[in-house]
Amino acid sequence: MDTLLAAATDHYGHHGGGWWIFAPLLWIGFFILFFGVLRGFFWRRRRHYFHSHSARTVLAERYARGEIDETEYRQRLSVLDGSTK
Repeated sequence: MDTLLAAATDHYGHHGGGWWIFAPLLWIGFFILFFGVLRGFFWRRRRHYFHSHSARTVLAERYARGEIDETEYRQRLSVLDGSTK
């Protein structure tokens, strides 16, 4: 028993206790958080890049917000479709 106790003490005679396990867990948690934030940042930028609005979508949103009236909406939509009336 004294041999196990001697192996668990440092050179000052203090017992380390169970606190040594928290240092690796703290670093593991830090890296998980760091890479999670990094991944979220790049994923959000990539999603925004691939889901950019088409001209028709922007036109429909402007019409829905009331920025343009129906006449202007239909005129611009016909230009986008390539048909002229």
